[in-house]
Amino acid sequence: MWELLPRVTMPDTKSGRERKGRGKRQQLESHLNRRELEAADEPPAPTLDAVESEYLAVPDDREAE
Repeated sequence: MWELLPRVTMPDTKSGRERKGRGKRQQLESHLNRRELEAADEPPAPTLDAVESEYLAVPDDREAE
């Protein structure tokens, strides 16, 4: 009697993809603008303690002479 039909979805269209892309772009721009407005006016001052180096400094023998 009752026959279940598969759910019909809208086909993917170029205009739909473009609209979605514009929305994503606007969302990203909005996020970046908000982040820029909330950021401090000046970057934090560098400190000597915060130095992160991948290599260790090896003393040079020529300096001792």
